[in-house]
Amino acid sequence: MNSHQNADMEKINLTIKKRKLRQLQRQAYASKKEKFINDIMQASQKDSKTFHKLVKQQRSKHDTNTDILYIGNKAFEGEKILSAWQTHFETLGTPNFDENIFDLEQEITKATPTEIESAIRKLNTGKASDENGIVSEHYIHAIDVITDEITDIINQIFEELDVPQSLKNGILTPVLKKKKDKTIPGNYRGIVVTSIFSKIFETIIKDRLEPELFPSQNNLQRGFTEGASSLFTAFIVSETTMLYKFLKIVLELLTLDAEKAFDTVTHEIMLNKMFHDGIRGDMWVLLKNIYTNMTLQVKWGDQTTQHVNIQQGIRQGAKLSTLLYKRYNNTILNAITGSHLGAKIGTICVASPTCADDIALLGEPHDIQAMLNIIEFHTKRDMVKINPEKSEVLCTSKGKNYQQKAYTLGEKQINRVDKLKHLGITRNVKSKVNTDERLKTGRQTIYALLGSGLHARTGMCPLVLYKIWKTYVVPRYLYGLEVQICTKADIYELEKLQRKLFRQFLSLPERTASSALYILLGAEPVETVLDRNMLSLFLTISRLDNAIEKKILKWELEIGKDFTESFINRIDKILNKYSLPNPKEILENPPSKYKWKNMLKKAINTYWSNIWKEECLIKTTIKYLTIQENPTENPHNIWKAARNNQNDIRKAEFKSRLITGTYMLQTTKAKFSKNQISGICELCTKAEEDIKHFLLDCESLESVRLKQMNKLPISNRVERGR
Repeated sequence: MNSHQNADMEKINLTIKKRKLRQLQRQAYASKKEKFINDIMQASQKDSKTFHKLVKQQRSKHDTNTDILYIGNKAFEGEKILSAWQTHFETLGTPNFDENIFDLEQEITKATPTEIESAIRKLNTGKASDENGIVSEHYIHAIDVITDEITDIINQIFEELDVPQSLKNGILTPVLKKKKDKTIPGNYRGIVVTSIFSKIFETIIKDRLEPELFPSQNNLQRGFTEGASSLFTAFIVSETTMLYKFLKIVLELLTLDAEKAFDTVTHEIMLNKMFHDGIRGDMWVLLKNIYTNMTLQVKWGDQTTQHVNIQQGIRQGAKLSTLLYKRYNNTILNAITGSHLGAKIGTICVASPTCADDIALLGEPHDIQAMLNIIEFHTKRDMVKINPEKSEVLCTSKGKNYQQKAYTLGEKQINRVDKLKHLGITRNVKSKVNTDERLKTGRQTIYALLGSGLHARTGMCPLVLYKIWKTYVVPRYLYGLEVQICTKADIYELEKLQRKLFRQFLSLPERTASSALYILLGAEPVETVLDRNMLSLFLTISRLDNAIEKKILKWELEIGKDFTESFINRIDKILNKYSLPNPKEILENPPSKYKWKNMLKKAINTYWSNIWKEECLIKTTIKYLTIQENPTENPHNIWKAARNNQNDIRKAEFKSRLITGTYMLQTTKAKFSKNQISGICELCTKAEEDIKHFLLDCESLESVRLKQMNKLPISNRVERGR
């Protein structure tokens, strides 16, 4: 009997201890969370760098480390994983043919201290150290001392064409691709950290090569190009689709997947292309020597492998890599453009809009197969593998008498789909915005950053919450919508989520007027964010004189109003909405960035200030809400005056409810209950409790009121009538 009692007592004691442990864990977590929130709020005002660092730390962290790797059918576990990584990247970096490279002689112009200084200032800060433990900041802070010495070293390399082995080494970190199986090495992208000196050295070479190579770069290559971005490629795809829909012509969009594009670049072929592009003499030999005897060490956790010899591929993360890869696939783009196949906007060829290694084909069905044959010929010759199983085709405009066709690359058929993702933008048969996907992205991003407790009562200031929303969520939430057609229904749904979150930030009820949310936070509606993004893209294009995108805009301008869904006509409506100059004026004479920024800022604030002032006159709940100067970027004084502590935040929350008419006074209760509840003040029982009575007249609150009133300067005191 005693043994049973002892066992029961032990069980009870164990349960009590477990509860105590969980209680302490919850207390520790709450304390940690409170400290984290306070740190973010303080940093949001004083230290921008720390603010962004803290927010990024809070992002959802997915464990990409795996306990097992499969290479073929062989499994590697435990300590053998490191050797598996070494085997994988050694195999990836080894071509299957003999070397056959030749040298030519032509001296390289000596580097100057000005060049070196410029290269040092271009170094990115806040990055990981190289294998020697050196970071960019070491060079930047010592720039006056070391510039001459670095100049001498680099000039010696230029003269002798002998690249030190330390500049050819790198540390490769496998980074898991999104939503991929982490047990398969092929699902990782190898990102290389090279020595800081190597970055300076390659920056100088890149700055010299780019002016020579850029004129011959195909104008449909928009990746890794100064002034351009992936949105430019998406812009070409969207405008072509809209035009073909308008003309009722069939248009196919085919996206190609290059398998391990950067890792399988053949050095011999790359150098041969550089030679034919006009890079000759000692500069060509120097490039050859950079890629001879190149090695990498694979870093996994806190361990690194032995050096792996790399005989093919270009290092992702190295300064020269982007330039060299663009030259590698330039031949393919030139061949397609020269064939006169594929889609056209007027006389402008838009058959193969490309961003780095993401090649898309646009054309009518009778052109697509011929373009695929050109792709197959050049990729086989350049030893690049296109994966037909991951390539997809979508009909974006069905036109008249559409008949579905099958396309093949080699002997394999390309998958036909109803929707595909190209450069982060989902395209579908109807060319409509997928609002459900956008809403899901917005929710996931904000909740991953700060969890579900997104309101002032958690202790986080709404202005800080809004800053996080604007900085980290909005760019993902609205990405690419500037090149798509957004209907009023789409904007309403996107706006609806933003308003819901703003109410949570401010701890205001659902019935709060929408304009009050924006006025209190100093925020922009989604409609204006989209307008601003479209105008930003338009201004960027208008400043690039020879860009294909500017040629498209000029062509659309000549076509006029008939093509209503063209980008230029949508821009015209936006410019007219904010009383800004017309598109033709801007295209012919683009304003400077500074002038345009001020012009747009003033126009947007004037537009919304007028709308919100009218609403404040119409809606009784917000008649006391004053409109700040520059209301879309200047928070209301209620929240501007609140310090970053929970006490001030709760006071500001209470004031926000009063000023927006959402605080439950007796008159409000009477109104909602159809006078079943009395509107008489329950404290003094002498008059109806409206906002004036509550703040100025209630005798029961006189002592509290006087205490606060006496703190005000005489000129600001309110004269109260009895």
